[in-house]
Amino acid sequence: MSDIRYDLADGVATITLNRPDKLNALTPQMLSDFFAAVAKAGADPDAKVIVVTGAGRSFCAGLDLSIIGTGAGGRVETHPEDSPQWGDDVGPALAPYYSGGWPALITCRKPTIAAVNGPAFGWGFILSLHCDIRFAGTSALFNATFARIGVPGEKGSAWLLTRHIGQAKAMDLLYTARRFDGAEAKSLGLVNDVLADEALLPHVMDYARNIATFSAPRSLAAMKAQVWTALDEDYTTAFAAADLEQDKATQTEDFREAFTSYREKRAPRYTGR
Repeated sequence: MSDIRYDLADGVATITLNRPDKLNALTPQMLSDFFAAVAKAGADPDAKVIVVTGAGRSFCAGLDLSIIGTGAGGRVETHPEDSPQWGDDVGPALAPYYSGGWPALITCRKPTIAAVNGPAFGWGFILSLHCDIRFAGTSALFNATFARIGVPGEKGSAWLLTRHIGQAKAMDLLYTARRFDGAEAKSLGLVNDVLADEALLPHVMDYARNIATFSAPRSLAAMKAQVWTALDEDYTTAFAAADLEQDKATQTEDFREAFTSYREKRAPRYTGR
């Protein structure tokens, strides 16, 4: 049984971390398979929205710490001028994932939604931060564990947290490394809503299917780029970019289909063209 499950239905690609006996703690193979699944959904025109969740009672407990210290992977190759950040026991199988793959959820042109169904600690917390939208179950718990294990905000988590909830709130979570629940995450603006555990995934799937059915893929891709770059651009640059995208959009089949379906009182049949 694969530790990453991929399902596609009704325009929604669901990527499930599928190692419930270990609270979906991440291994190198899981990360590799996860990034491959994101790429697969990103390249598939039938996948309009990506949902990320965990099997069982956890979203993701973070990196499987049993990997560290085993000596199973051999040496990490480093450039002579570099000082290695990790001991030889990390191994080459893990090394690429300290930098590679993680931006895929942001650079993918499809909306990404995290259904946080339990603990999201460490790298699991980071995984949820990389998604565009987050919904949490009542059993969800979050933890930016980094300060308590002697590392900085890993994998862009400090940048992402500051962007999502602001500087002072981000510093609170990073400095204290404390656990907080879905209700607090909602009050911080970190999750869009909190739902009963049994209602979480049905709600997220309905939400995703609604986007997949009624929103044009090219518009989604353009808006995702606009939002993720919004805080890094001045207004004039953003306005000009939006005008350019609008001009391009009016020449597409999906633009014409939007008005045709409205006049015919039916759901649109978008093709992404």
